[in-house]
Amino acid sequence: MKMILGLRVSDLDQCPYLKEEMEQHEFFFSSELNDVELDFLLERGWRKFGQFIFRPLCPNCQKCIPIRVDLKKFKLTKNQSKFLKRNHNKGLQVKFSPLLYRQKHFEIYRLHGQNRFVDSIDATIIDNEILFKETFYRFTGTQLLSEVFYDNKLVAFGILEQSQNALSSVYFCYDPQFEKMSLGHLGALAEIMHAKNMGLEYYYLGYWIEENDFMRYKSRYTPYQLYDWNLKSWES
Repeated sequence: MKMILGLRVSDLDQCPYLKEEMEQHEFFFSSELNDVELDFLLERGWRKFGQFIFRPLCPNCQKCIPIRVDLKKFKLTKNQSKFLKRNHNKGLQVKFSPLLYRQKHFEIYRLHGQNRFVDSIDATIIDNEILFKETFYRFTGTQLLSEVFYDNKLVAFGILEQSQNALSSVYFCYDPQFEKMSLGHLGALAEIMHAKNMGLEYYYLGYWIEENDFMRYKSRYTPYQLYDWNLKSWES
């Protein structure tokens, strides 16, 4: 691992997920790490966005719970199988490739952010293409892309991290014009099956907050495990 900024602790700030709470996290920046090192971090509740690696360190709250799908035990439900087949018949395809920036990615990210986070994120952040590229496209050795095409048109994409034993979803967004197609659900299922077919053990969905409506979808993919911050272990 090549660190470009050692371990730091952020200032206290308003939590973007729970209005009554204050957030704080520990973080560092790394320009390069391998799949074994990434496994070590994911196993301990860390998240990675490009070169930025962090985990919660909130003084009065432990509600951001790392969640992962146990791929060895995961099986598509009948409804999930029908959903994938139905979308395939509609002309939807999910493709995986190495991390590569496209202008269309930012266009989709911007539209998605304006539609979904209009009340919680500063518009100047959503509109900042340089910040977007710096956050997600600084290659460190472990990233890849999932892209969703509808009639050969890019309509959604995901940023992923692949470790030795797992696939971690960093961010997924879609063109709100196609919101009724449940592209987020499609992307998650496609990424889960991609990871399972590669023989990986886990699919990480990031952090889960039970009372946050935007995060409830993460518990749809079973069986899942939750990280216990106090015990420092994963529980089914």
